[in-house]
Amino acid sequence: GACGRAGAGSVAFDVDGVNSVLDEVRPYLIADGGNVSVVSVEAGVVKLELEGACGTCPSATATMSMGIERALRKHFGAELKEVVRVDPGAAMVAGGEGDGVTGPAVDAHLDMLRPAVENYGGKVKVKSAEGSVCVVQYKGPPPLAKGIQAAIKDRFPTLTTIKIESF
Repeated sequence: GACGRAGAGSVAFDVDGVNSVLDEVRPYLIADGGNVSVVSVEAGVVKLELEGACGTCPSATATMSMGIERALRKHFGAELKEVVRVDPGAAMVAGGEGDGVTGPAVDAHLDMLRPAVENYGGKVKVKSAEGSVCVVQYKGPPPLAKGIQAAIKDRFPTLTTIKIESF
């Protein structure tokens, strides 16, 4: 229960509570043709299903870490252990060709993230992608940089090092 919790308006850490917190980010998901549903909340692990366009979008992982997970952490803090994506698209997005990763290919992948990055006053550009290293030039809020790194690693698993340089 919510016994011993400080602060007025604290939200219970259950499916309903998580849903009410996610109402903050839903307008952004819906604007992109998607949504999110809470599958379960158990022992600090929140399982979510990305729906609609979000389920097959390559930047869904960035959406999870930048928007959804951030909103949940803000409300539940240390109680939140992990946010897990369980929709069918989660496995599908992880696939992809590993070899022949080029700067232009990574840059094209980032085209899907650019509108969101620019909304926050940011800018992102791939400087190089060789071997297992990708160098990205970025200007904007630091949490977005982590989302960009996650989106690149998800789509291009052979890129194990994503260096972020300032513009």
